[in-house]
Amino acid sequence: AESSSKSDEYVKPNKEGHFPVIMCRVALGRINYCDSKDPTKDPGRDKLESSCLRGDFHSVLGDRKKARGTYREFVVYDHYQVYPHFIVWYSRISG
Repeated sequence: AESSSKSDEYVKPNKEGHFPVIMCRVALGRINYCDSKDPTKDPGRDKLESSCLRGDFHSVLGDRKKARGTYREFVVYDHYQVYPHFIVWYSRISG
């Protein structure tokens, strides 16, 4: 996702209460753009995946920002397209 707060939804802290996020460089190549409100049904996960594994695309951009007002999410199906660059450790500030 474009926003680090998306990763914060899934991460668990270490014993000191710090949270890791892996910053990656990703080669997206030719992107299959999807702004469907329910991409699991339209066009469907299988079609999105096969568009990259057997089709003309290298990645999928799920535009959840346009469809639902949240985040744009990028999906790649080949691990060689992702380079884990570094880990950032952070702590949450209570509001």
